[in-house]
Amino acid sequence: MNTGRFFGAALGVWIVRVALNWTFYTQVVGNEFKQITDAHPGMFREVIPAYIMTDLIFALAFAFLFVKVGAAMGGGARAGVRLGVFVAILSPIVGTLYQYYSVTYLSVGLAVTEAIFQLIAHAIEGAVAGLIYRT
Repeated sequence: MNTGRFFGAALGVWIVRVALNWTFYTQVVGNEFKQITDAHPGMFREVIPAYIMTDLIFALAFAFLFVKVGAAMGGGARAGVRLGVFVAILSPIVGTLYQYYSVTYLSVGLAVTEAIFQLIAHAIEGAVAGLIYRT
């Protein structure tokens, strides 16, 4: 593993992930979540620094996973996209489905929109990791 490229890939994924999450959750579906929050006060926390640090943890783990399996998936951006899609399906998409079936405040439209966003975002993040961490 090339440490410099690993940290470069993690940094790239982190920056892109923070930007995508901010854009999606504030600009795209922010009003829907505001309506849910208004209807259920005190139910949600908004701790932006914690979100950003959680994104850093994801970026480090994702970059490490890419370093270990990226070459087996063909290397480069294409392998990153594939890995991103697999990770999206295994975690946020399945998590959104569990959440949809567990709570009453999440609409079908919002659940589907979030799942689509997660698929696209993880594919982009994977492409970034693949472009930065070249074998």
